Amino acid sequence: MEREMSGSRHAGLTLLEMMAALAVAAIGASLALPDLGRMVERQRLRSHAMALTGSLRHARGEALRLNRPVFLCAANLKVNRELQGCQPALGGARQSWPEGALIYADQGAANGYYDSGERLSLAMFDGEHVQVFASARQLSWTPEGRLRQPQRFQLKGRSQCLDLMVEATGRVWQGEVRNDCG
Repeated sequence: MEREMSGSRHAGLTLLEMMAALAVAAIGASLALPDLGRMVERQRLRSHAMALTGSLRHARGEALRLNRPVFLCAANLKVNRELQGCQPALGGARQSWPEGALIYADQGAANGYYDSGERLSLAMFDGEHVQVFASARQLSWTPEGRLRQPQRFQLKGRSQCLDLMVEATGRVWQGEVRNDCG
């Protein structure tokens, strides 16, 4: 058996062609990665804002349903993420909510402090990637569903941020993700 070598064609890529294609792909990936990082950060901010918005609306709804004051505070969690209560207020106008938001209905309704068994809901935050700030560590709704004081939350990532505004009526406004977070 003789093989006929004339007229045979080789199919495939040479090493040089594969290296060139790999270089083009690497350049394209290096151009796309910073945008991918910003997109992931933007999505994290939006998901935290949705969780916080849901907690704010749930707290208002519970105040109306139970016809008594309902509170939302900065959650204080143990290392194993078990709830300990509310974070204590810090000095200054900017309060951090690093671990989450706790909704509770104070059984005594006189002191406004969380006691075990009063929890209605808990939303946990990823404090490593998104920081949540507000002017207070605790908000309270009246039995009529009104917030005692309007509130502004700011959610910050590494390079982007997003604002949430809560009116005294309980209405929540979510801003757009932006880069000017000064």
